[in-house]
Amino acid sequence: MQISRNAVKQHLVGLEKAQLVAEAALNSTGGRPARSYKLTEQGRNRLPKQYGWFCQLLLAELKTELGETALRQMLARMGVNLAQSLAPQFSGKTPQAKRQALVELMQTLGYRAELETDDGQPSLKAVNCVYHDLAQQIPELCEFDRALISTLLGSAIEQTACMAQQDCACRFRICAER
Repeated sequence: MQISRNAVKQHLVGLEKAQLVAEAALNSTGGRPARSYKLTEQGRNRLPKQYGWFCQLLLAELKTELGETALRQMLARMGVNLAQSLAPQFSGKTPQAKRQALVELMQTLGYRAELETDDGQPSLKAVNCVYHDLAQQIPELCEFDRALISTLLGSAIEQTACMAQQDCACRFRICAER
């Protein structure tokens, strides 16, 4: 690499401070001891991943194998199941408090979500789609979000805009509580 031993050490010290690598072992070599380092979990998580590519392959295969309708149903069940696991966070709250809790949850999931009013009805707006590339290829994926949102709020919803369909945001009009 044509850099000095000291430069390597400085880089390793910086990586250790950032908790990206950790010392693994000190090996006796008969001369100067040799240190080995290993990536930490945080360091591994900084490396590129291909989750989106793999998910696209998996969803495309499921769509081929199951068909569009069955894929939608499966994604809806997944959304309902996730919502049921999160239900204690929404239990006993007013509809407005549920909507606010949903916005906070969506933000922890990576959405830039906010509440709006659409023709006098409450509406949820997300200016980003965490599945955008996937949803453009597999639009049935949006069924997961619709089921999750509807189940958590205990309300019917209507998706009025979708970024995967070239809209500027995803919007969900919230209907009366069930």
